Amino acid sequence: MNSQSFTPDLRPSERLALATNDDLPTRRSLLARLGNIGDSESWRTFFETYWRLIYNVARKSGLSDDQAQDVVQDTLIAVARRMPDFRYDRSKGSFKQWLLLICRRRIQDQLRRMYSVRHFVQHNCEEASAAVENMPDTTPLPDAQIDSDWEQQWRDNVFQMALARVRQRANPKHYQAFECCVVQGMRASEAAAMLNLSPAEIYLAKHRISAAVKRVVKEVEAELVRTTPSDLSKNSRYLDR
Repeated sequence: MNSQSFTPDLRPSERLALATNDDLPTRRSLLARLGNIGDSESWRTFFETYWRLIYNVARKSGLSDDQAQDVVQDTLIAVARRMPDFRYDRSKGSFKQWLLLICRRRIQDQLRRMYSVRHFVQHNCEEASAAVENMPDTTPLPDAQIDSDWEQQWRDNVFQMALARVRQRANPKHYQAFECCVVQGMRASEAAAMLNLSPAEIYLAKHRISAAVKRVVKEVEAELVRTTPSDLSKNSRYLDR
């Protein structure tokens, strides 16, 4: 296989170097193209859009780095197997919820394996008892906790993609002003001195970039085929400073 082609069974750490495009196409057209398992570009875009979301939810569920990467890998394999027959029908629910269902099952599979190993060691290997006591609780999490983590990570994922897209389009110095004041929490006077701009220019750049991010958050959310975009306003609080 060509080293630049994509197969959905590779781990995130093996694919991270191929992240080159922040300007994502619409999700419906992307989902349609994923029916062709040989469409490397579309699978690469899908991977770069969703792997951090899946990985972060798995980590928040108590899994190790390796286990979380396994969840990403297993989730992508499951998606790949279903895509040839996948038909997006919004009336039957959002793609987000469908992906959550697959991800949740893979997380629960990992947690059950951990729980089974712990149970076996506790009952069959007295020498390892002390080590087991230091292991984290691996009882499978309730679906509600995973769902809550998914919601938060989904919003964060959308927000970060919006920031990346605005950064790509904006005047570099204006975006720097926004990043200094909004992301890093610097005072306008400090940002002005560092960027050789007047305080008025800092405030104007901050306002324009903040407005752009709010617009692009809605744009990205629509592309990700979400049915309830209103709760993204929870991230907009960062833009009102």
